Order: sequence, then C-alpha cells, then structure tokens
Amino acid sequence: MTTPVDAERAWQDLQRIRVPQERVYDEVERCAQADRRGTYVTGGLMWLFLASSGLHLPKWGSFVLLGAYVAALITLAVVYSRRSRMRLHRSRYGWRSVATLFAGAVVSGGTIVLTGRLTDWLALPYGSLVQATLSAGAFVLFVGPANRWAVSPLRDRALSDHTPRTPEEAGR
Repeated sequence: MTTPVDAERAWQDLQRIRVPQERVYDEVERCAQADRRGTYVTGGLMWLFLASSGLHLPKWGSFVLLGAYVAALITLAVVYSRRSRMRLHRSRYGWRSVATLFAGAVVSGGTIVLTGRLTDWLALPYGSLVQATLSAGAFVLFVGPANRWAVSPLRDRALSDHTPRTPEEAGR
C-alpha cells in the first residue's frame, strides 16, 4: 500500500522541523563562542586563590580559603548552567567535552605546578603573584578555543543523523 507523497509538502515539513533545531544549535554555539564572561570570572577566581595561597596562612586559614574558592566555583557553575535556556537531546556531552575537561585539568594543574616550582627555584619575592598570573592566563587562553572545539560537531552530528546518506535513502 503506497501513499502518494507531495515532494514540496514534505520539504516544507522538513524545514518546519529543522528551523527551530538550527536555532537551538545557533544558541549553543553562540554561548560557547561569545560568552567570555564566565571564563574571565573563573580565571579571576583562580588568580585570587593562587595569589592568596602565597600569604602563608595558618592551616585553618588555608582550608577556609579553599572552601571559599570551591563555593565560588560551584555558585558560578550553578548561575551559568541556569542561564542556558535551550536544551536539546543531541547537545549532550560527547567525547570532545570529556577530552576538553581532562585536557583543561592537565593544562591548569600542570601550569600551577610548573610555575610554583619555577618561582621556588628562582626564589622570586612575589612568586605567588607570578604563579597566579601565568596559571590564570594559561587557563583563559585554553578555555575559549577548547569550548569552541567541543561544541563544533553538535550541528554536524545532528544533520548527519537526519539527512540521507545515499540517493536511495533519499527516495525511501
């Protein structure tokens, strides 16, 4: 039993579905590319934490500082996760997001450790400020391109799931 299909009507239906989907991907890409405020605030918090860690506080002061830093990061994550208005099942985290997370941890942690050892070896008078500046700078320089790289395949993955791969599939 075959039903005649109007090609023009089918194309219009496809566009009616695809246009809102494209808007969602535009919003996800816009947030990843244009919203630098969260990156700069996180980098600023990192700078404050690392710079104040060189104050040689007592043990309880270090724990209070660490708790305040973690609380500020959690608050920032909650605020920025609530700002995202659009959610789409295809925009879930993929392997690129996980790779970006681990690479960011390696870059940030490695920079913190290496600059800490360098400032100790050179016996700089304000080593924690140098360490904080270099580490926060590396974080800010890494996060922007890494986020764009992690988000870039979302649109391609969704389109490849919905577009026919061969002319025979298009005729079905």
